[in-house]
Amino acid sequence: MYATTRIYDQADVLADAVAENKAEILGLFNEVAGFKGYHIVRSGSASAVSVTVHDDQAGAEASNEVARDWVAATSATFRSAHRR
Repeated sequence: MYATTRIYDQADVLADAVAENKAEILGLFNEVAGFKGYHIVRSGSASAVSVTVHDDQAGAEASNEVARDWVAATSATFRSAHRR
C-alpha cells in the first residue's frame, strides 16, 4: 500500500474548496487504478489534510497528478467565488 498526504496549509479558500468538493475529487480518484481510499480532515480554520491510499506507487503518483490538475482547473473559480 502507498499513501499520499496533502497538506493545504494557510490556504483557506483552497481548503474550503477541497472539503466542499470531496465527492467530485473522490470520483476522479476512483478512476485511478489501484485506488483504495480518500479522506480529508480540517486541521485548522484555514487548513486541511488529505490522505489518498493506493495499491502501488504508480497509483499514488497518478493521484498526485489528478489532485494537481483539479486544483489548477478549479482554483481560480473558487477564489473569485469566495471574494463575493
